[in-house]
Amino acid sequence: MMLVDTDVCIDFFSGTEPGASAVTELIQKNSACVSVITLFELSAGITGEKRKKQIDVFSSVVPAAPVADAEALKAAEIYTDLRKSGKLIGNQDILIASTALVLDMPLVTRNTGHFGRVPGLNVMSPEQVLEMY
Repeated sequence: MMLVDTDVCIDFFSGTEPGASAVTELIQKNSACVSVITLFELSAGITGEKRKKQIDVFSSVVPAAPVADAEALKAAEIYTDLRKSGKLIGNQDILIASTALVLDMPLVTRNTGHFGRVPGLNVMSPEQVLEMY
């Protein structure tokens, strides 16, 4: 199972490669998962019925991992460590990273440099996912 970041999900919806193919492969292999934070990011501000329908179908096929106590506490650790090192990233990204760490899943993202700041996080690009399949 792999946690798919919001940017790669957006690539999937827009047909942008290689993200679209990577997500398709993961869905076909029942290996795609997203954070509830990603569902929020995908849905926030969406007014078009077509995109709402796409997100509904997507979320019925791809499970969403919750942010519970363990993820919240791990996120606080990540925040503290990144702040101390002067390499802070956004809170939503910290919560996505903490979810991947707690669930021991790689994070599939185009933003590998950004998420690469998080110690211990297994970050994969869409290209790396495609190389696996």
